[in-house]
Amino acid sequence: MANIDEISISTCIIKCQTGDGKKLLDSLYRIGEAGYKMVEMSLYMPDGDTEKIMDKVSDTGVQVWSVHGFLGMGAISPDEAERDKAVELAYRHAAVFARFAPCPLVEHYLDRHSDRKVADYFRDSIWKLYEKVSALGYTMCLETAPYKPKMYDRHPDSLEIAEFVRSFGKDDLQMIVDINHSNLSENLLDTAKNTRGLVKNIHVSNNNGTWEDHLPPNEGVIDIKQAFEAFRANGYTGPCNLEFGFPDDREPSVEKMRAMREYMENLLWQR
Repeated sequence: MANIDEISISTCIIKCQTGDGKKLLDSLYRIGEAGYKMVEMSLYMPDGDTEKIMDKVSDTGVQVWSVHGFLGMGAISPDEAERDKAVELAYRHAAVFARFAPCPLVEHYLDRHSDRKVADYFRDSIWKLYEKVSALGYTMCLETAPYKPKMYDRHPDSLEIAEFVRSFGKDDLQMIVDINHSNLSENLLDTAKNTRGLVKNIHVSNNNGTWEDHLPPNEGVIDIKQAFEAFRANGYTGPCNLEFGFPDDREPSVEKMRAMREYMENLLWQR
């Protein structure tokens, strides 16, 4: 499969979280005007008008590369009914955007606790959600976990997550690497090797080395060009998928978004 040498961008760059379909559509038009061809639908909670809005996405000039899911912490509850509720909510969210499948559906890796029963609860939830969203045509991708030692008593590294994914033996259950998560506890070159052949989506942003700051790519300590080349060398063929926020700017201008696209295209492909 040929590489997709394009820049995708997450809709989280424009804070549209409230089910405001008009704002989402306006945001997609602005993203298209800035020259992006692909987006990740993220941080958007559908409302009753979402289906009508989705009918108009193709008019914006962008295509949906990926969808960020909403599997919550209820998925690791000891209460099976609570876990099933979390799975059902995540499925309903995914179903709204199923017209864009096949594409990556991003879900967080939630087994971050020393209690090993949590691993069983999480596996149960992932399998139940996988069965539902696979039927919709998605490739479900589990995301590398953020390093937050003050919040969680255990940090699953990329090798653990890769082994978890491989244990299911399903071609449409894969991984997403968030380099802004993974560089805090690992060398990204090692992450690329650990996840070889599994990565279907990458979240790209930067940080200052101590916290997942989600900075624009041209700020911070991560060598994004080197990291992206490492994942390419280990089988990733998708676009460079940006997931960041401009500090103190909830409504970045078209010009600002265009400048970031041009910066990344020059960094990665010298164009």
